[in-house]
Amino acid sequence: MLIILMLACIIVGLMTTHTYRRKSDMPTAAGSILMVGGIFIQGAWGELTGLSVYSYATSALVILLIAIWIYLLLGYITSIRKDEFYAIHLADPVGRFAIGTWIAGTSILLITIYTSFPSSWVYETVLILAVMTIGLWIFFMYWVVKSMIDIAKMQAGRHVHGIVLLATVATQSIAMLLYDIFGHSEAMLIICRLLIGWGLVLYVVLASLMIYRYVRYAWNTADQSQSNNVMMYGALAITGVAVIETSSWTPSSISILWWISLAVLLVVECIEMIRAVMRIRRNGWKTAVGTYDVTQWSRIFTIGIFNLFTWRLISMNSSSIMNASLANLQMSVMIVTAGMMVILLIWQCVLSVDAFIHRPVVAEVPVQRIPHVHSRKMK
Repeated sequence: MLIILMLACIIVGLMTTHTYRRKSDMPTAAGSILMVGGIFIQGAWGELTGLSVYSYATSALVILLIAIWIYLLLGYITSIRKDEFYAIHLADPVGRFAIGTWIAGTSILLITIYTSFPSSWVYETVLILAVMTIGLWIFFMYWVVKSMIDIAKMQAGRHVHGIVLLATVATQSIAMLLYDIFGHSEAMLIICRLLIGWGLVLYVVLASLMIYRYVRYAWNTADQSQSNNVMMYGALAITGVAVIETSSWTPSSISILWWISLAVLLVVECIEMIRAVMRIRRNGWKTAVGTYDVTQWSRIFTIGIFNLFTWRLISMNSSSIMNASLANLQMSVMIVTAGMMVILLIWQCVLSVDAFIHRPVVAEVPVQRIPHVHSRKMK
């Protein structure tokens, strides 16, 4: 384990040097990489390999995620150091919703660390970072409300898309973090239920803005390669995971939510496949599906979180009498979504490495030193 940790530190060091030599515009939505990694470890990884959360292979994946988290953090610190943080991450009233990936990614990572490394010093570290993440969520909620006001005032509704639903994803991840890290007391359960309810309120409001945008304004199906609209079912799926973990809803209510999530998934993914075909016909394979886009991590996350939702639902219903056909359907959905997640994850990693290697280097502008001129006294 020490060797793995040392290798991770070396990788972070090299990546940090690489970051400071290049541009500081770390994408706001880059936190979705952590969301994908955490959900993969908690869901598809265990389903496909049968390895426990305490295995060496799982621990190595968690440490790799920690290294990525540090790298992303340094990238955002670089934007602060260069006085570019607001311009990159907060100026756009729609784009600032991507800050939700920082919160959800960190929350899921902390839960994964806490599960994989059950020791006192790890728990204390996770506890401190959890408090900081909650503070970041409060900061994010301020900007969410401000964004909704800005969208209404600036008529920015024509630019609304699925990224806004990261407000719900971030909120539900905080509910899961509180319940898993801070204990299962009655007071904590009430707080978690309130957070889940607030997340659903945000979902209804922001999804309504999305639907209004697509009904009210003209748009082209093939215009964008971004996949943010998959958050429409991803936000519902993470809500399902949260209510199962906190035992906030009845089994019948959770089953209804699963069916709704599945229906939205089928509709959204059918639209995404149509968009992909149209982009391939217009731009070719390389541009359409062979170019790295940070938003593609969102699709992997949403499929992964729906897979985890299905797995938790199957586990919850295993102790009760369940219709055989329904059980077979859910098992098939779980297997298919796990396979899809693995395939998309491998492809996205290939594109990520290629984009990282060929990222343009920004030359440092040498500082011009002005020679000091001594004034002479006038006689």
